[in-house]
Amino acid sequence: MKIQLIGVPLWYGCNNPGTEKAYDCFCKAGVKELCHSCGHQVTTEHIVDVPFDKEENFDPTMQYLNGTVSACRDLETAVASALKNKEFPLILGGDHSLSIGSIAGINHHIPKEDLTVIWVDAHTDINTNESSDSHHIHGMPLSACLGLGSDKLIDGFGKERVKLLPENLFYIGSRSIDDGEKVIIKEHNIRCFTMEEVKEKGIEKATRELLSLIKTKYIHLSFDVDFMGEEEYIATGMPVPDGPSIADTALCLSLLMESGKVCSMDFVEYSPKNDKDQSGLAVCMNLLKTCLERI
Repeated sequence: MKIQLIGVPLWYGCNNPGTEKAYDCFCKAGVKELCHSCGHQVTTEHIVDVPFDKEENFDPTMQYLNGTVSACRDLETAVASALKNKEFPLILGGDHSLSIGSIAGINHHIPKEDLTVIWVDAHTDINTNESSDSHHIHGMPLSACLGLGSDKLIDGFGKERVKLLPENLFYIGSRSIDDGEKVIIKEHNIRCFTMEEVKEKGIEKATRELLSLIKTKYIHLSFDVDFMGEEEYIATGMPVPDGPSIADTALCLSLLMESGKVCSMDFVEYSPKNDKDQSGLAVCMNLLKTCLERI
C-alpha cells in the first residue's frame, strides 16, 4: 500500500510541550523503514506547519486557538491530498486536537454517511468550548467534527459543517469523561465502550462487538497512547490509570485494522519529555508495526 507519513509537531491543543517532538522520534526510530519492512511504500512525507503562537488574539475559551487552527488546516490539506492520490494517511502527532484536521481532510473525499470514527482513548474529547473546564482544544475535536461548539473550530474545515454523524462515532477504553461530555454523549446516543465494560467483556469481545455495529464502508482510527493504563505506560502528557495493558492494546488495534475498513489513522500524544529511557517509544514502534502489518 502507498502510505503518506504526516508529522504534526503540535502541542498547543494540550498546552503541555512534549508531543511536538514525537514525529522526530518516530523518524529516528525508523518509522519509514518500518513501513517498507511491512510491505508498504512511503510515497510522500508531509510535515505540518505549526506557526509560533503567542496567543496575541487569545480566546479565553480555547487556548492557542490560532496556532491550533492553522496547523489543522494544513493537516486537512495533506490528508485530502493523500486520499486523492490513493495513499493511506498515517498521521503521527502531536496532540489530539489535530483530529479536527484529519477528519476534515477525509471529508473532502468520504461523506459523513460513509465514515465511522473509532476513538481509542482514555478520554472522550467531545467537550465544546463552553463545557470545557481546561479550555484545551485537544479535548474538543469530536464536538467540532459533529458541528457542536465554537464556529472557529468548525467553519472552513472540510466540505460540510458536520463531518461526522454521532451514530458513526464509537469509543473504546474511555474512563476519563467530564460531566459535560457525558451530557453530549447521552444526548446524541453515542456508543461508548467504557473501560468498565471492556474489563467485563474482555478486550477481544468488546472490540469485535464494536466492529459488528459499524454500518459504513470506511473507518478513521484515532489512537491516543493514553489508552494504555499508566501502570504500564507513562510516556504521555496525561496518563490515566486502569487502562488496557500494552498487550491488550496491541490486540485491539490488530482487530480494528484487520476489519479491512481503516482508511486513515491518527497516532497521537506520545511525549518524549515523559519517556526518559525511550521504553515508551519502543512500545509505540511495536504498536505501529502491529497496525502496518494489518493494513
